[in-house]
Amino acid sequence: MPALLILSDARVAEEIRRAQEGAAAEANWYRARRRRLGWLALRAGSTYVAGGLLAWSSFGLTGDAAQIALWGGLLLSNGLPLAFGYDFWMREQGRW
Repeated sequence: MPALLILSDARVAEEIRRAQEGAAAEANWYRARRRRLGWLALRAGSTYVAGGLLAWSSFGLTGDAAQIALWGGLLLSNGLPLAFGYDFWMREQGRW
């Protein structure tokens, strides 16, 4: 067998260790990404529900308070989940 195809036991052990470390790092990255996605869904969902409740409660109000509650609720329920998504995307891209 040519000398180039024969690896020492130390080199084989080093390659195995490097592969195991790479697999562990990848598993940690995916676990952290799932956690970040969970927090994103929680933040976006809670602001969406809070905005919906605020907009819905505006139907019981009159005058300027009704307008403020309606538009504030619509902005809260539609704008902030998009802002959270944009923030998440920028952080995942490493630009923020």
